[in-house]
Amino acid sequence: MVALLLASHCALCGADQKTELNLLRDRIETLQRDLAKSEESRGEVADALRTSEKVISEVNHGLLVLGREQGKISQSLADLKKKIDAGRADATRQQALLDRTIRHQYMYGSTDALRLMLDGRDVSEVERQVHYFGYLSNARASMIAGLKQSLAELAVLEVSARNKRDELTMNADAQKKARALLQGERMARQKVFTKIKADITKNRREIGRLKRDEDRLTKLIEQLAKALAKDREDRRERRADRIQQKGPTVEVEADDSFVGRAFQTLRGKLKLPARGELKGRFGSPREDGGVTWKGLFIRAEAGQSVKAVADGRVVYADWLRGFGNLLIVDHGGGYMSLYGNNESLLKQIGERAQSGETVASVGSTGGALESGVYFELRYEGKAFDPMTWVAR
Repeated sequence: MVALLLASHCALCGADQKTELNLLRDRIETLQRDLAKSEESRGEVADALRTSEKVISEVNHGLLVLGREQGKISQSLADLKKKIDAGRADATRQQALLDRTIRHQYMYGSTDALRLMLDGRDVSEVERQVHYFGYLSNARASMIAGLKQSLAELAVLEVSARNKRDELTMNADAQKKARALLQGERMARQKVFTKIKADITKNRREIGRLKRDEDRLTKLIEQLAKALAKDREDRRERRADRIQQKGPTVEVEADDSFVGRAFQTLRGKLKLPARGELKGRFGSPREDGGVTWKGLFIRAEAGQSVKAVADGRVVYADWLRGFGNLLIVDHGGGYMSLYGNNESLLKQIGERAQSGETVASVGSTGGALESGVYFELRYEGKAFDPMTWVAR
């Protein structure tokens, strides 16, 4: 009974967490749509890159998924091959044993009792011979049945193997098409980028443009904070309702304040999200004029891994003007980490990110003139110097 109650409770918790995740995703997706509607996309030439950069990110994510599926299919095919080889070996052994049994019966003749008695055999010997040949006959029948079953199972395994090989071929074709699409999108992006590079260089010197980019990000962070606060409040209310209806239960979901306290213990222990040259530092003037850095720009080779600096949940994964493909991870307790200018986003809204896990790849999206990752840490919406939290 206890086991059944626990299983029932776990199932309800799983359903509740899925519902909460869907609600959070809906809130953030609504936020993204509202933000996009409020933008004047014709106002800045760099937005011509948006479609291409988003497609590149999505295709790269699709290739990652296809690669994982290919690994699973290959492993399944290898397991099937082992089973087929074992089945064939077993069938060969059964066939050899059956052949020996048939040869033995052929050499010693029929089991007919009358024939044995007419040969002048002793009655007791005849009985033993009849019993022996009856045993051989039953054994032969059993071996034939076993061989038929083995061959039938082998046929099923070979059909499964053919299906897996077909899946593998389809997966490879899908990857080939995706890579071709990716290459085409990269070429298209390069053409657009080359065409507007002069305008981007000019516009990035405009104080107003950079300030608008910062304000846009700050507005996004504020809206995310409100959405997350509403999500936490809804979760607390639903937990209270469950406790009231069913009595106190063990809550398996980590409390947000606890997660936030866990993040606080990482001060002075964090690793930067990518290896590279620190081109821009928090508080220093930007080369393109007028404003200071609110985070770090780490110049790095395109395609290099961008890793989460701590455990958390992805609350934003989309293109944002001025920051390209942007990923935001909520670490609880008001702490967030931001990763911008990525070529690809490998996590989606609502997914968990573990410390050191690859969540994106380095790029130069959003109008960045060189490849790298823009990294920020924020507490209650305000940016602070990440280097004070990085291990020396």
